[in-house]
Amino acid sequence: MVEPLSGQAIYVVLLRELKRYSRAKARIISSIAQSFFFLAIFGLGVGSFVGAVGGTTYLSYLAPGIIGMGLIFGSVASGISVIFDRQFGFMKEMLVAPVSRTSIILGKILGGALTASIQGVILLCMATAMGAFILNSTFVLGAIAAIGVMLLITSGFVGLGVAIGSRLNDFHAFQLLSTFVLWPLFMLSGVFFPIEAVPFPLQVAMLADPMFYGVELLRWCLLGTGTPLLGQYGWIISLGVLVGFNILIIAIGTYLFSRVEV
Repeated sequence: MVEPLSGQAIYVVLLRELKRYSRAKARIISSIAQSFFFLAIFGLGVGSFVGAVGGTTYLSYLAPGIIGMGLIFGSVASGISVIFDRQFGFMKEMLVAPVSRTSIILGKILGGALTASIQGVILLCMATAMGAFILNSTFVLGAIAAIGVMLLITSGFVGLGVAIGSRLNDFHAFQLLSTFVLWPLFMLSGVFFPIEAVPFPLQVAMLADPMFYGVELLRWCLLGTGTPLLGQYGWIISLGVLVGFNILIIAIGTYLFSRVEV
């Protein structure tokens, strides 16, 4: 018999994730500082001799990708809470509660997505203050759409973090494995260079990277343009791939979490 979803359980787990995030000052500062470092060094430093990319400054081109970096690293890091809860006994308390495990995992995914998206909004404000975007009414509307994209990106990658955390019992193994997975996804997402400028084999690898489509969607929202390789309706393709990735990964994460033993 399939247990029904519990809105209260989802809310409680979500609220716990938000409170845990608000108390982790070091985590917030370090994650934002890392993204700011990339934005400042590469956007302002490397951008000073790279020049324009696709009709926009290198800082503007780079900013959506660096925001995406903050999103995926912050999202997958949320999965470590599964290991934390299991080792310190809180997982047992949740699993014996008269609610479905699906409600618990949805609360974790929503909570992780919100916390990672908060980091993305902070990075968006910082990039705007650095001159990456022109502050006008069009940009404001695009920024609102970008927040929705951030939630979509983070939901899928929180699901990935939960899937990894559900199969591991060691913090260090989680960090090593997540880093091994995340850095190739980040580097192949088209953050530093356009896909048209690389050899065909690398183009294929980039097109197989779900984060590539997340960065593309952010560029469509914040810059109003994307890669010519996907055409004028590239944002629809990117949205479809990202939604499909979310459904698949959240389903896998939910299944693996349902089999967690404490």
